[in-house]
Amino acid sequence: MLTMEVIRLGSFQLPISWLAGWLLIWAGGKVAEKWRVQPGGKAVKWSEGFIHAALIGFVVWRWSPLLWDPISVWDDPRSLLFMSGSVKGVWLAWAVVIGYLGWFTGTSGGTWRGLLDAAGVTALTAVLGYSLLFVRLGEITSLPWGISPEGYGEAYHPVHVYRALILAAVGWYGWKIRPRLREGESFSRMGLAAGIGLLLVSYMDYYPVRAWLGLSGEQWTFAVLASTAWILGLWDDRKEVTGEAGKPPPGRNHPTASRF
Repeated sequence: MLTMEVIRLGSFQLPISWLAGWLLIWAGGKVAEKWRVQPGGKAVKWSEGFIHAALIGFVVWRWSPLLWDPISVWDDPRSLLFMSGSVKGVWLAWAVVIGYLGWFTGTSGGTWRGLLDAAGVTALTAVLGYSLLFVRLGEITSLPWGISPEGYGEAYHPVHVYRALILAAVGWYGWKIRPRLREGESFSRMGLAAGIGLLLVSYMDYYPVRAWLGLSGEQWTFAVLASTAWILGLWDDRKEVTGEAGKPPPGRNHPTASRF
């Protein structure tokens, strides 16, 4: 397991966790490229799109305070090296990332459903890899597999292990059934399973501050992921039954059509 140490580049400090995150996003994009053959044989370079989006989002978030107070940097230009993003910067960064990925998908010949599948596969791969590299301890537990850090008397839930097991199972399941899925179904099925699984695990995590209605921001992320994937899955199922024009798809009402 890695530690949360930093790499020092002069006065600039680069956390190892950030560097690992970027590399895992790139690796996840590579997995997404192998996940599905694009129509017409044209492959979208998801690894390039997602790593560029991650770096752009980081820059926007990190230096977003300049947008609200651009004059402050004149007093001390070195503050750019130590500047940290704000909450408003997080929302701005997400908006920029989504806009960039939409542009990248359109110019690369992809579809929005393909983008959802690729984003789901990339995120699953990145979070799985991150869980394997970095320890995350949750609430105190008496279970035999609890982890007790040196100097602490109590044992804690190994949340990173729980997450890795759930995401590995979801990824294996998605990989096995992917040949039978249409575009967008990988996201809806794996997103629903991963969202519910991570939400359940989160109740063994340690959250000193709750964001809204008793849930943390991370828990809301898992809940929204599962809800969005479920709604998209219902929408896809309805379109399959009714057809694009509101009629049964060709062959479904034929007497010789398979019932299974």
